[in-house]
Amino acid sequence: MNIIKLRVAAIREEATDAVTIVLEPLDGVELRYKAGQFLTFLFLFQGHEYRRSYSFASTPGVDPLPFVTVKRVTNGVVSRYLIDHLQAGDVLTCLPAAGKFLLEEESLRPLVFVSAGSGMTPVYGLIKEALYKKNAQRVVLITQNRDRESIFFRSALEGMVSEWQGRFEWFSLLSSSARRLNNALLSEMLDSMPEWGERPRFFLCGPPGFMRMAIFTLRLMGVADEEIRRENFVVEYVPPPPAAVDKEPKEVVLYAEGRRMSFMAQWPSTILQAALDQGIMLPYSCKGGRCGSCAAKCVKGMVRMSINEVLMEKDLEQGLVLTCVGYAETDLELRLSED
Repeated sequence: MNIIKLRVAAIREEATDAVTIVLEPLDGVELRYKAGQFLTFLFLFQGHEYRRSYSFASTPGVDPLPFVTVKRVTNGVVSRYLIDHLQAGDVLTCLPAAGKFLLEEESLRPLVFVSAGSGMTPVYGLIKEALYKKNAQRVVLITQNRDRESIFFRSALEGMVSEWQGRFEWFSLLSSSARRLNNALLSEMLDSMPEWGERPRFFLCGPPGFMRMAIFTLRLMGVADEEIRRENFVVEYVPPPPAAVDKEPKEVVLYAEGRRMSFMAQWPSTILQAALDQGIMLPYSCKGGRCGSCAAKCVKGMVRMSINEVLMEKDLEQGLVLTCVGYAETDLELRLSED
C-alpha cells in the first residue's frame, strides 16, 4: 500500500469552524491528483488508527499547491485535532488521491453544481477546472448554508462571478434568511433558468438528506441517472452481505505496485476484510461503498457488490469493483486501480 507524507505549508481560516490546509510534498515530487478527488489521511491516537478522507478544494494547474478543507465535526477526534492543534510544518500521512467525483473530458456541456455546507469543498475545485481549464461555457452553482460566515470560499466565489460574467452563475441560499432548498424550490429554480441547449450534467455534494432531496427532484424532472454525479461524505449504514450462492473459500490473486499477492476470501467477509484479516493492507476509507478508495479492476472471476454509489456504468464496463462491499463469487484476479 503506497503511503505518502505531506508537509503542512500553511493553515488558514475558511469559514465558521473550518480551515483550509495547504500541503507540500516532503520529497519535492508533485502530488498527483484530480479536481474533485480526496486524500485519505491516517492518524494514530492512543494506539487506535483513524482514517479520514478530505476532499481537495484545489485544482491542479490552477492552484500552486494542493489544499484540503476541514470542517469541525461535533466530538470528532480527527477534525478537532486538525483545527485546534495542527501547525504549519507538521507532517501528515495519507494514501494516494482517490475518488470518482470528476469532470468528464467534454467541456462545452452546461454544468450544474448543487451543494450544502462543506459539500462545497470538492465542488469548488471542479468549478475552477471547468472555468479555467476546460473553457466551460455555462456553469451554475446552487448552495445552501446557514449564514454568510459559514459559506466556504465566499470571497473567491464572488470574485469568480464577476470574472466570469455570463458563464458562471451562483445562487446562494441561507437558512438564516429563511431560504432553504427543497424539492419545489430546486425544481422552480431549474425550470426558470434560460434554455440549456445541450443537456446539463449535475454534480451533488452535501448531507445525506440534502442529497436524497436533490436526486429525487432531478429524477422527477426527467434527469437520467448517468447525468448525475454525487459525492457522499457520510456513510449512513454499512450494507449486510448479500445472500451467498457458494460459501466455499475463494482464492483472490491481487496485483499491486508490481507485486503479486494471494489470499483466501470467504462469505460473509468482503474481499477487503479478508485481505486485512490476513495481514494484506489494501487501500480503503469509508468501508461502505461510497468513496471509491478501495476500487480494483477485476480481470478474472465474478464479484458481487452489496451496494455501489460511486462507480458509474463505464467504470463497471471496465471491470472496476469496490472491495469494501465486494464478495468473491469465484476465484478472482484483481488489479488495484491506478486512478
